[in-house]
Amino acid sequence: MIENDLEKSTLETEAKDAKLKQLDDLIKKSRLSTQMQEVLGTYLLFERYFMEESVLKAIALDNLEAGQQCSSMLDDVFFIIRKCIRRSNGTQSLDGICAVINNAASCLEQDFMNALKNPLKAGYPTGYMDLAQSALQSSIQQGRLQTSDVDQARSKFITALNNADMSTEFIETLRSMMSDEIKMNFPAMTVREKEKLDSCLSGLKSVGDSLKALVDFGLQQLRTSAIKPRLHPWVDQFISHNHNLSEEELATYEAGETFIQYLIVQIDGLFTLFKSALTPRNYDALVSIVTTEITARLERAIKKSTFNRLGGLVLDQEARALASFLTGATSWSVRDKLAKLLQMATILNLESVSELPEYWDSSCATWRLTPNEVRTILALRIDFKMEDIKRLKL
Repeated sequence: MIENDLEKSTLETEAKDAKLKQLDDLIKKSRLSTQMQEVLGTYLLFERYFMEESVLKAIALDNLEAGQQCSSMLDDVFFIIRKCIRRSNGTQSLDGICAVINNAASCLEQDFMNALKNPLKAGYPTGYMDLAQSALQSSIQQGRLQTSDVDQARSKFITALNNADMSTEFIETLRSMMSDEIKMNFPAMTVREKEKLDSCLSGLKSVGDSLKALVDFGLQQLRTSAIKPRLHPWVDQFISHNHNLSEEELATYEAGETFIQYLIVQIDGLFTLFKSALTPRNYDALVSIVTTEITARLERAIKKSTFNRLGGLVLDQEARALASFLTGATSWSVRDKLAKLLQMATILNLESVSELPEYWDSSCATWRLTPNEVRTILALRIDFKMEDIKRLKL
């Protein structure tokens, strides 16, 4: 009331500001203000204790229900954090609200993230399918490891990876929702107060960035233990096949299980194993990792082989079949990861060296092969003359 009267008064601006500052100082030094700060301080201690203990309890009581990809602590922890920040909004103290937000960010970054980190650091157990089967059986026979322990460790790893992925979404929603609710509760915030609030909320964004990094770490753990050890032997089967085919050999090859049919069946089995277990984002990331590993390994295998015209034709068909399968397995675009492999297959499927200029375009951003690589790949064709390859102007 007094502040409004001063604002409406006819005093000069400087005099009015001085009076408002004097009033503000008087209120801050009043006994009522001191008692309010004491009450707020006590509330913040209780709120912090409640938040931390409740989060720890949610983690301790974590449970994964059948058919679910994420465990109970995900919803429980974010419910607790949201409830605490909303309750602080009722204090009508921006400093108090910021203190609770800072506590929330600290609680998420320490207790919650540590609960996610531990299973991911342990890695995905290498008991996947027949990998390290003899060592696993030996451990079981000696009583050091139970099959259920391996299954449980896998389940904990996948659940932690899914929880971390969904947490990145939850924390962004929390940050946006709390920002809107607080600003609605303080419609007359000054520029400085808005900056202070945004600075506090940025702590939640920082936690979100840490969670994204944790998801990436978990996916790399999965790549190392469950993907690479399986993919490499599958792709290396390519080298054992003859790529200098006669018409008769081609007919025999196509009549049986071809390399690409075998490879796609194996990869499809891998995808099926993880598709229902992983969140959509994690599954798409897995397909992207598999695509990167397959193409890199197959490119190396191709460079260790030689081809005739029919062998190049088969490779081109098989590379396109693989690309079609992998692009259809995910909602993400993976064609850029396959570009180099497809270009290698195209070159090896040429009728003659003189056809290359029809396809080669070094200025095109999508062309992934260097001139030296193009010559190296052309040299894999036993029916192409080295003199013709050297004469090419690339």
